[in-house]
Amino acid sequence: MTRARVFIALVSALLLTSPATLFAQGNWDVGFSAGVANYMGDIGDGAGNARKFIWDMQELRSRPALGVFARRKLDRDGLWHLRFDLSQINISGSDKDTRNPARRGRNLHFRNQMTEGSIRLERDLMQKPLVWARQRRAMLTVRGFIGFAKLSHNPEARIDANNLMRDQLIESGITSDGQWHSLPELMTGGVDYSDELNINTIPFGLSAVIAGQKRGGAADFYVGIEIGFRMTDTDYLDDVTGFYSDPAQMSQLGAALSSQANPTDLELAGPSSGCLTAHSYIGDEIPVIRGNPANDDAYGTLVITYGKVLNGRSQSFNRSRSTYGNKKRGGLFKKSTKMKF
Repeated sequence: MTRARVFIALVSALLLTSPATLFAQGNWDVGFSAGVANYMGDIGDGAGNARKFIWDMQELRSRPALGVFARRKLDRDGLWHLRFDLSQINISGSDKDTRNPARRGRNLHFRNQMTEGSIRLERDLMQKPLVWARQRRAMLTVRGFIGFAKLSHNPEARIDANNLMRDQLIESGITSDGQWHSLPELMTGGVDYSDELNINTIPFGLSAVIAGQKRGGAADFYVGIEIGFRMTDTDYLDDVTGFYSDPAQMSQLGAALSSQANPTDLELAGPSSGCLTAHSYIGDEIPVIRGNPANDDAYGTLVITYGKVLNGRSQSFNRSRSTYGNKKRGGLFKKSTKMKF
């Protein structure tokens, strides 16, 4: 099934729900998420060769991830949910932070401030009741999710302090210290990838949520932690892929950002980092690798979530209250205490 068909199927499941059920008490909840994001691509942290997925991630380059969401319960038992998210996700990477000498000598970096809109299907996998005190109760829920997302992104970079063209570019007013520049239009790899700045991704992951309520009727809410990954079909989240291109076919700024290798950083990286010609264009007859085009980029998030059930107390919580036991009735949670939210 294609990504577009998955998206249509999820939306159809929501739209086909009757209006009375759609806006029933406790069927919707809204909330926000906050945490960190990281990417997995050509700028990695491993001391050896590049590795796929999380095994080559730069934890030091974690950046903020913020979002808001609305979630809809799809079934009476509350096992299935449909969730809509709008998120601002920041990722970055730098060869200065890697332990691989060849990458360190390459001396490239980027940042990418991305906007993601997603729809995902969630399924409760496990529940466990928790009791903190006689007046407080809660339920731990672990759920998995998979969905479809649209991502808008734009990688940026700035001129390194040791870049061989830095002084010339500053004197001519093309750049300044610390100034970030959008990379796609500069075609630092000799490729126009403007059609890959709005892409599809597949979000998937796990979350653990604790929902609680004071006995007596406090407002329903929940908090949780979530880890999610996104697989993409682009290698341009970091602008690093393919081979070094002829700087004569670029602007001065594009040429300077295409290869930032320099004697100072090569010396710091050590003898295994190679020489300047190992990190720059030397002719079409001898292509020099800038980044591995065989592996598409990916990114992930680790966030804390907070949600609030709409339309008063959820019916599922109310059902749980009627079954909440005590010692006189034969022990806590004598009957079913399954909380759905």
